[in-house]
Amino acid sequence: MLFLFVDGLGLGEALEDLFPLLLELSPRALDATLGVEGLPQSGTGQTTLLTGVNAARFLGHHQGPFPGPRLKPLLQQSLYAWARATGLRVLHANAYRPEYLERATRGRRLLLSAFAQAALLADLPLLPLGHPQALSPGFWEDPYGAGAQAAALARGFDLVVLEYWALDLYAHRFPEALPERFRELSLFVKGFLEAGGTLLLTSDHGNAEEPWHPKHTRNPVPLVYTGESPSWPEDLTGVLPWLQVIIASKVGKSDRNT
Repeated sequence: MLFLFVDGLGLGEALEDLFPLLLELSPRALDATLGVEGLPQSGTGQTTLLTGVNAARFLGHHQGPFPGPRLKPLLQQSLYAWARATGLRVLHANAYRPEYLERATRGRRLLLSAFAQAALLADLPLLPLGHPQALSPGFWEDPYGAGAQAAALARGFDLVVLEYWALDLYAHRFPEALPERFRELSLFVKGFLEAGGTLLLTSDHGNAEEPWHPKHTRNPVPLVYTGESPSWPEDLTGVLPWLQVIIASKVGKSDRNT
């Protein structure tokens, strides 16, 4: 399975033109507000996705883009930590430039996403560009081919996680170029699905679905899963326990077939 995390993607009318493939996949709507006033943010939203704990309520406010030290105890009990403790083959597939990692980790506070911090806390490596098991997190020369590559990589693991952060970046800084990023993401997803992969796609907060302003939104975020599911979560806190059941059932079925 590929867990494709798309930063800054809410459900909105503009997706009919910007990301029609997503709508063809019949996304479920997840509440991303966490019952806390203000606009949802990446640090608390991603932490909630990864841990099942309402990080914004834990802090008393939304926090972004990088989780602070108070969220570290939550991230120590993340999806990655659970997967490793369960004996699953899990990969944080994002490729990083060495100079970026040096800047992000040399200060008193980690300037890394919740996904990257959770991976480190679970003793998973942050892979450099060019590593055979690493995927560029966007800006692909051949997005369709990158999707097919992700599908091939996912076949070697129980769970592969990839963060795609280009939508949120462009929604904040280059909204006029968002159609290019949506086309790229669509081709990646198409390449992955046509190569035979199982896809889980969700987000932490809305943003790029309203390209006429640079702010986050309170819109629900999509949840796409192309496998079978007996039930569905309703908000970000429900994703981890739901995913644990899904992965456990897939791994158990695979074991019975070997």
